[in-house]
Amino acid sequence: MIQSAHIIAIGDEVLAGETINTNAAWMAQFLLTFGIRPVFQCVVPDEPLAIQEALSQALASADLAVLFGGLGPTADDRTLDAVGAALGRPVIEDAAVRAHVEQRHSRVPGREASVARQSRIVIGAHAWMNPRGQAPGQLLEVGGRYIVLLPGPPREMQGIAEKWMASWVAPLAASRIHRDTYSVFDLGESQVATHLSPLLEGQHPRAGIYAQPGRVDVRIDTADSAEGRVLRQRGRAWVLSRVPAPVFELGEWSRERFLIEWLAGRRWSLAAMESLTGGQILATLISVPGASQGVVGGVVAYTDAVKESFGVPRAILDEEGAVSEACAVAMAQAAREQFHADVAVSSTGFAGPDGGTEKEPVGTFYVAAAGPMGTVVRRRYTPLDRQAVRQVAVQTAMSAVWELLKLPTLLKNLEIS
Repeated sequence: MIQSAHIIAIGDEVLAGETINTNAAWMAQFLLTFGIRPVFQCVVPDEPLAIQEALSQALASADLAVLFGGLGPTADDRTLDAVGAALGRPVIEDAAVRAHVEQRHSRVPGREASVARQSRIVIGAHAWMNPRGQAPGQLLEVGGRYIVLLPGPPREMQGIAEKWMASWVAPLAASRIHRDTYSVFDLGESQVATHLSPLLEGQHPRAGIYAQPGRVDVRIDTADSAEGRVLRQRGRAWVLSRVPAPVFELGEWSRERFLIEWLAGRRWSLAAMESLTGGQILATLISVPGASQGVVGGVVAYTDAVKESFGVPRAILDEEGAVSEACAVAMAQAAREQFHADVAVSSTGFAGPDGGTEKEPVGTFYVAAAGPMGTVVRRRYTPLDRQAVRQVAVQTAMSAVWELLKLPTLLKNLEIS
């Protein structure tokens, strides 16, 4: 039975921070779905001794060691030789792997050496053919413990894990874990934690908070069993009843994708006038394929003069100021009129580090959403760095649109009607 795992990333570029180690995060989540808990993660250079030491520690502390990287065609790809040396096993060329690599390898100078190097396996390993590349994954058993070797490119690593590793590990894992994620966009991490403290402090179910600017995810892990299903429902009821803000169950949705499809289904259009966010609201929406079915355009009205030229009354700018509820509302209404849109959204505020007033300190912003049903405006103060304030504002603007259009928050398993 496999209950614990040690994750090892290999590569000088990963150790130096030139390449972000997204593989470890992805693999940790992948293993957790099978009830396998990562107990340690590390990054080591492309040096045989460092790889051997990391592998030795992994086999001493966990049931499974997962290594990424160093399986490629160049001389600095040293993982196979290091693992072979650590186990006292030779590394040999495998005919079946070679046939797979030859089929996928481009015909370039030096091809033969590249094919030969990527066709090698540690003797006794079971090769998992790479569905998205050349170098295979490899599975070894050593004294009742297991070693999995995977390529470094994330797309290839994930492809092998999903196609081969999942079916191998499932019957060996303790129990499959079901994860539910509840997302809150209108409260900060400490506020959510305060409201959910008894849930977060317990172990049945196991719950945790994962935050980024403008979004807090509450994750609840339960066993895929009758008892787990009861705990799952209790955890869900606790989150939905205790958090004093909209709680989203997104499932495979993102809010921007749902909004685009909702607009397209009704042949509605959306525009924006942004100051604080500098186009990030529209950029978030336009990242969704098919966004042209809902988004018509917008303007970055960064100065008062540009705001006025696009329809914000001068009197509001003079009397209330650009960072005000009145200005945010006027910006949304002006964008709706200027772009002949059904719905419009706006942002204005002080992101810092300069600016702000005693009444509206740095970190204060307003967002508004306007449509045929009226207007929603929100003020929020978030004392974070400049980029974080802008990220929070994007999410708060999305929440204003949600409130205006009365969109659902429980999107999991929901289809656009």
